[in-house]
Amino acid sequence: MRTLSIAAIAVLLVVLVEGAWWASKNRPHPTAGKPSPQLLSPIPKPVLASANLSQASAPAATGAMAVSTATSTATTTSAETEQRLGPFSIAGADYTVVLKKKKCLPGSMQAGADTVVAMEIRDAAGNILYQKTFPYQTANTEFSDAWFVSAGILAGANGTGLLVSYDLDSEPSAPEPDSSGWYQVFGVVDGKFRPFSGPILVQGSLMSSDSSNKQFKTAGPLDSHSDALKFKVWAHHFRLIYPVRVDWKEGKLSPAQACDKAAGSSSLCRYAVAPEDDRRAGDLTFVQLCPDASPCDRPERALVKKDSKLELLGCEADVKWSEGRITPPSGNDPMDDQGGIGVGLEHLELMVRIDGKEGWMRTDEDFTALGLPFEQ
Repeated sequence: MRTLSIAAIAVLLVVLVEGAWWASKNRPHPTAGKPSPQLLSPIPKPVLASANLSQASAPAATGAMAVSTATSTATTTSAETEQRLGPFSIAGADYTVVLKKKKCLPGSMQAGADTVVAMEIRDAAGNILYQKTFPYQTANTEFSDAWFVSAGILAGANGTGLLVSYDLDSEPSAPEPDSSGWYQVFGVVDGKFRPFSGPILVQGSLMSSDSSNKQFKTAGPLDSHSDALKFKVWAHHFRLIYPVRVDWKEGKLSPAQACDKAAGSSSLCRYAVAPEDDRRAGDLTFVQLCPDASPCDRPERALVKKDSKLELLGCEADVKWSEGRITPPSGNDPMDDQGGIGVGLEHLELMVRIDGKEGWMRTDEDFTALGLPFEQ
């Protein structure tokens, strides 16, 4: 029994020792600096995270680029440029006309053309003495306006000034025998530079001008301190010559002819008429001629041939004059200070000489038969 007990104890000791050995062999041993198994899971690398961020934000970057490009295009299209005219020497001082311009937007009939958005007249020190702003069309449209401004010295026998002309090119527009534009005279009165009137609207043109050197000349003196400035004005079938008095001493414009006053600002006057080169007469026709201006009870018939010699001797017309305001406009209309020269239809007679025969004519039928231009 004792021998069996000792054997059992020995076997038990062997088992315990072997179990301790196996436990010691299979027990995990931590290593310094080596991460634990759960930290070995994949982690995105910083460069990959940056690439993913770049890809995710690519549409936004593209959109930003598109906005930037559009802004750049709009800025280029509407960028303001500056043009200087002059200097112009008037009464011993120099004056400069500064034009601020922008490009008309693509899609309009004026696309790519310059349009004036502001005009300033400055003295030699850069002080603004007069300014005018013009509307700028910001939306693309097939209807478009473009403003143009030019300036030059107005030289007279009794004084010198600055003449500024304004033109509006509005598309589309109905055809006219003569285009319309504005003219404004500036000068020095009592040492102060100022306008003599508002812009004068004329369907026609200024006479005695030289566009090559921007020099305008008056038609001659009217008295010791005034000169005549002549305009060729469209009068529905011909062009009459309308003289305007430029008073250098008072600094104002007014009609140069004293006429019988009619209602309002109208006046009946006899005016010279510009020669007509664009006459389109038929082969053979007749016109009614009166020996004098109206009234005329018994007009005579005058034969008109295609090769008849025609002379326009003068006219009697109802012409309306307005000098406008000398203060610049304060609203959106750059020409709400305008004056003008306009020919009425109520009384319009033309004196002609046809193959040596003189007389007055007054009806549209006679004007047309004579081959004179007409309004469409």
